[in-house]
Amino acid sequence: MKQIASLRTRKYTFVLEDFFDPHNISAVLRTCECFGIQEVHVIEELRPFRISGAIVKGADQWLDVVRWKSRHECLEHLRGRDFRIAVASSRAEKSFHESPLEGPLAIYLGTEFSGNSQHIYGAADLVFRLPQHGFTESLNVSVCAGMMVAHLDRHMDVAGRENFVMTPDEVEELVAKWSAAHDLRD
Repeated sequence: MKQIASLRTRKYTFVLEDFFDPHNISAVLRTCECFGIQEVHVIEELRPFRISGAIVKGADQWLDVVRWKSRHECLEHLRGRDFRIAVASSRAEKSFHESPLEGPLAIYLGTEFSGNSQHIYGAADLVFRLPQHGFTESLNVSVCAGMMVAHLDRHMDVAGRENFVMTPDEVEELVAKWSAAHDLRD
């Protein structure tokens, strides 16, 4: 547990707004957990948070899933922790791969049907596009998250993962939380 916790980051997080399909939210949680992103924020203004056990494969038990009833409160909380808000748009000029990825960075993903809410574009510090070279203008939201998480992981490797991981005290706290949740003894 300590080895895994020592590679976790809170410099990046994802914000999932009113996802409809439990498959999608579960896939994003699983991907974040696999790549060591410790915290995911879920906004439930219109739809309740639901996961698919077959897809999430227990990843949710290792993450800090922070649930919000208000977009505004979620964004205020993240800004209070010095997170920049990043959002994708097919009309953006700059690719995600060309974007500044210094943390803390919260990547905002809108609902599957209508995408990001218009309010988020005005609130965003960074608007980017995901590179696509086909005719279809959109990717599945969980696929988008996977692409971004993999790029963030590569960025952390190149920039020095030690600059992104949690402090030793945070690691100890996380291990203690996991141990208690799984009733494990030292």
